[in-house]
Amino acid sequence: MYSDRALVIGAGFAGLLAARVLSESYGDVVVVERDRLTADTPHRPGVPQAHHPHVLLARGAEVLDGLFPRLCAELEEAGAVRSDAGSDHLVRLPAGWAPRDHLGTSVLSVTRTTLERTIRKRVLKLPNVSLVDGVAVRGLLLDRGTVIGVRGVRDDDLFTDYADLVVDASGHGSKLVPWLAEHGVHCPAPMIVNGRASCASRLYHLDGDLRFDWKTAREPTRAPDLTRGGTASEVDGQRWFVALVGAAGDAAPADDDGFAEYAASLRCQDIAEIVKTAAPASPVHRTANLRSRWNRFHQVPDWPRGLLALGDSVVSLNPVHGHGLTLAALSCADLRHLLRGNDLARHPLLFQRAVARTAKVPWTSVTTADLGWSGRRIPPRVRLRRWYARRLTDAAPGSTRVYRAYVRVTQMADHPAKLFAPAVIWRVLSGSRPRATAR
Repeated sequence: MYSDRALVIGAGFAGLLAARVLSESYGDVVVVERDRLTADTPHRPGVPQAHHPHVLLARGAEVLDGLFPRLCAELEEAGAVRSDAGSDHLVRLPAGWAPRDHLGTSVLSVTRTTLERTIRKRVLKLPNVSLVDGVAVRGLLLDRGTVIGVRGVRDDDLFTDYADLVVDASGHGSKLVPWLAEHGVHCPAPMIVNGRASCASRLYHLDGDLRFDWKTAREPTRAPDLTRGGTASEVDGQRWFVALVGAAGDAAPADDDGFAEYAASLRCQDIAEIVKTAAPASPVHRTANLRSRWNRFHQVPDWPRGLLALGDSVVSLNPVHGHGLTLAALSCADLRHLLRGNDLARHPLLFQRAVARTAKVPWTSVTTADLGWSGRRIPPRVRLRRWYARRLTDAAPGSTRVYRAYVRVTQMADHPAKLFAPAVIWRVLSGSRPRATAR
């Protein structure tokens, strides 16, 4: 059964996936986007994180292939690189090198531009989906507690559009909270955890003289002592994406010499070798003050009918941890499931509560790591989680079993409860020693 019309604010990753899902339940789906879009749109102002690496976690790739059959294969044809999270990844953990055994968990490395362009092409081929770009949405239209449309500006002209359901997928810059306040709907203060992190990224051309036995190299930070980290990964064919991460105010410089010196300070010297030897294919792009924010829309008792919110407009996670795309995809999977048996325009809190349930695990994972940099007193339960996480990552270099459990949880393929399986706990608490041949 089709309802009449749905409107999605934002043609980014979350908005495109939402439009795909809504096309199954609404006769007409329109996506309104602030940026002007063409078939070859490069990095656009609405997605500043496109200048940094993006990884589609194993669970996210599974959801995408469910929404768009063979999408991951199409991305690979466009240059995305699929890798095994064990044998194809070189990972320098604090206690040593992670095992290089084949784990059977694949990861897709792709630029945000290629990912969105490929999905946008698929979505706009749907007969009941259309795009209106260049629209700056300025507020919601409400009638007796029900959102009936949006208002804004397009080409200096007033823009108004009406719909039975409005979905805010406008990202971390969403203005939904003040828009609701204009109509007397007040939201709780958001939960914010500042990771005190920064990221400086640059693309490099593949050099035929550089040969590595990995597709992704990574060295994570860890509070309170390891403030520097980085990643390097193959993306979109003949390029490497290098990102240097800093925490607690230790930021990578944007100039050539400073960027190279920062990379050279890492223990994973393969990253430094790329920066030193390969030809830059882009400027250095820096983003600082990376944090996580949760707008608790599921706790708003007078939430308007006809309005849903998903993606970064609800939960925006510190992008250093790489969970954002997958969380948005999982929320769209929840949307698809709930639309099959519910009128979400009349009962929108059903969906907002589902978003909150889905976000709980990645939020806990990301903020547990980031609270180590906060400088304030950490609650006992968080201290306990941090203690166990530290013991687990220290045991991983000496145990493939522990590392496999760690990878599958970080890839959101398994629930964190898997990290407390008896065989894993025994190795974590007994303190497995790193293997001498791991590197």
